[in-house]
Amino acid sequence: MFENLSQPQQPQQAPKPQQPAPQMEQPTIQVNVSEVPVFDLSNINLSFPTANGRFTLFDNFNLRIDDIPNEGQFVSILGASGSGKSQILKLLSGLSKPDSGSIKFYGKEIDSNHHIPMVFQQYSAFPWMTVLDNVMLPLKLKKVPEKEAKDRALEMLKLVGLEDQKDKWAQYPALSGGQLQRVSIARNLVDKSQVLLLDEATSALDIFSKRDMQKALLDIYYNSELDPTIINVTHDISEAVYLSNRIIILAANPCRIHKMVSVNFGPERRTERLRETQQFAEYVRVVEGLMDEVNKK
Repeated sequence: MFENLSQPQQPQQAPKPQQPAPQMEQPTIQVNVSEVPVFDLSNINLSFPTANGRFTLFDNFNLRIDDIPNEGQFVSILGASGSGKSQILKLLSGLSKPDSGSIKFYGKEIDSNHHIPMVFQQYSAFPWMTVLDNVMLPLKLKKVPEKEAKDRALEMLKLVGLEDQKDKWAQYPALSGGQLQRVSIARNLVDKSQVLLLDEATSALDIFSKRDMQKALLDIYYNSELDPTIINVTHDISEAVYLSNRIIILAANPCRIHKMVSVNFGPERRTERLRETQQFAEYVRVVEGLMDEVNKK
């Protein structure tokens, strides 16, 4: 049922209905993308001191996140415990540096001035500020005129479903955990960033807040003006399948790409009804099997 792709392919963002089966991709697969990738990690080495010497997390690790022209993309990263999932996000954001190797963002080497905000499991809204002021903050720091900053912040709040909460204090319990996470997302996107990094951003939420958060992420994913690249580290296989058009599964000791899975549900917008389909269940089954493989090694 599943084709192991050993030759360059042209995977489709919106496949024909008669091609429902998940596709297993080789990590080096070539796709129809822009020449310059969003991220290109090349020969990354990173180790940490331990009581018995050093622990090698990355040993000549390579990962390329391509830019699909005029289409948003949602990439989820799953993997064995300790495989380096969150550390990859830190490298992409500029919060962490490798011992050696190259990290490029849209073709340019990342330097000390590079920083892409991340949304973490813990709420990162500033509780002494209103929701609107939280989202406007990056623009205020860049001296963007007040009216322009406010208009852009309101646009992002509308996108994540919080426009009517703009004057509330960004603190619990004035806002739910899911709402506070959406404040963080809006703040990360307000400076016209096309990249959103999520590190277990929904793991601390109850089921209802998690579903609201996932809907907000899909609103961003389907926004053609943003044309976003969303990279999501998660342990939730069902969430990864529901949101992603590509899943990267990592093995550990040292970190390496075990498999990539293209997730294709067709051109229609994803809704909660998707979770009830046989195709969704099949993707979940396949990814669970791949996770069993890496966890046994």
